[in-house]
This record gives sequence, structure tokens and C-alpha cells, in this order.
Amino acid sequence: MLIFKGVVPAIVTPLKKEGREVDLDAFGRYCDFIVEKGVDGLFICGTTGEGPLLSIQERKSIAKVAVERIKGKAKVIIQTGCITTDETVELSIHAQKIGADAVGVLLPYYYNLDDEAMFNHFVKIADAIPGLPLFIYNIPQCTCNNLTPGLFKKLIEKVESIAGIKTSNPDIFQIQEYVRIAGDKCSVFVGCDGLILPGLSVGAKGIVSGNASCFPEPFIEIYRSFERGDLQKAREHQLFIDKLRGALGDGYYVASFKKALGFRGIEAGSVRAPNRELYPEEISRLRRSLKELGLI
Repeated sequence: MLIFKGVVPAIVTPLKKEGREVDLDAFGRYCDFIVEKGVDGLFICGTTGEGPLLSIQERKSIAKVAVERIKGKAKVIIQTGCITTDETVELSIHAQKIGADAVGVLLPYYYNLDDEAMFNHFVKIADAIPGLPLFIYNIPQCTCNNLTPGLFKKLIEKVESIAGIKTSNPDIFQIQEYVRIAGDKCSVFVGCDGLILPGLSVGAKGIVSGNASCFPEPFIEIYRSFERGDLQKAREHQLFIDKLRGALGDGYYVASFKKALGFRGIEAGSVRAPNRELYPEEISRLRRSLKELGLI
């Protein structure tokens, strides 16, 4: 099994017509922009990409453009998780057919599920896409379900295609447990930007970041600094990323990411309801904060 590592921005999905239609042309140009920065992969249709708000057909179209545009330049990880197992299987099979490098599967959401239900969910998905690397995506603050270390261990012992976990749970102890369990079998990716340096320090192999969707550069810098063993530089980059998180709202409003991309000359369009656009005063504050950080 290929070990995934590095910096993987969780990218936005450009939308037009007040968020009612995916802008595939803008999405392709945006993929080019991010990949040219030197990232190791892209995480498509995740939380930042408004994946749960998109239709199945929209998600398939986005995945196809991503693979066609960047396959061979960076890893393409398609987030296929849905509220139902069958829909997740459908999107995962599609991702494999179009040539994605991996799928990232969000834990089922809304209903509180026990470990047996979640185990069965992931086994069924993996069985439907033999050989395609699968990342478990753990974000309990959004799904109300948390992947326990025990369930993670059970899954990687049962499912050979599990490539790792992307965890956005801000719990460094759980990250450390995931790393211990993963060993050399698969990768742990930190999805909480405030824990990048601590996560890398305990053995995580990479970063999946929503904030990197508009400013991948500092995330590349912290990762490369850590790889070189320059912990002082890595600490400096972590502090800078913490300021960036504050400026962008750390993903609370997807519109902040899209507006920041607009400041960089990248068309990202609208958000989809019930997400909302920024008020004029919020846009002014965002622009001022990013200017103070020297980013625009």
C-alpha cells in the first residue's frame, strides 16, 4: 500500500448563480492554481468543498474534472461520504472508475451510531472498491460520531485498502493513539490546523487543511521545515498559521475562503444555502487582516 504524506488542501467548490450551480470551469482553473503552489494532493468535496450540500451528480462532475485536471501532478482524494451507505458506495465506485488516487470517507452523520454500525459501513464501502486506497474522515463535531482508536484498529486489521485517517478532532491524545495504531501500515493526517506541529511531532504524516484552500504556502512551509528538522522555523510557521486561522475564521464561514481567493484573483463564486455570504463589514475586516499578515 502506498503511504500518503504531505500537504493536502481541502479545497472549495466554486459555485455560481447564488450558489445554485457548480462552476466547473472555475473549479478547473482553481485546481491548477493550488497544484502550482507545490501541494502533494487535493481533498475534494469535503467540508470546505461543501460536499454534503452538493447533489450526487454534482459531486461526480467535480470529481471527474479534478482527476482530468491534476492526475499525475498531485494526489486526488475524493471525499465520497454521504448520510447513507449506498450513496457513499455509488460515489466511491465512480471515483475508482475515473481514476482517483483515493477516496476519503466521512463518518456517517446525524444519527448516533455504535461501532458495529460504522464498522459495517466502512467494510461495505471498501468491498465495493477493491484496491482503491480509502481514508477515513473523522470530524465528530460535525457528524456526531467519533472514530475511536479501538474501531480504527479493528478496521485496519480487517480492511487492507485503508490508507489512513484524516482527523479534524482537536484531540492530540487521539491523534497520538491513531499514529500508534497505524504504525507503518497507513497514514494519519492532521485536519485541525491548530495541531499541525504537535500532530507531526507525534508521528502524523501530513496535513489536510481547509485554511490551505486559499493560502497553501504557509502549510507547505511548516511541513517542509518539519521534514528538514528545523523546529524553530516550524514553530514560527505554526504561529503564523494560528493568526491566519483567526483571520479566516478557521472554516466557520466557507464564504471567507472564497472571498480570500477572490482577493488573490481566483474566482470561487458563491456559497450554497444554508451557508451564507459575508456582510460588507466582514469582507472589510477579512481584507484588512490578510493585508496585515502580508498575504494580499
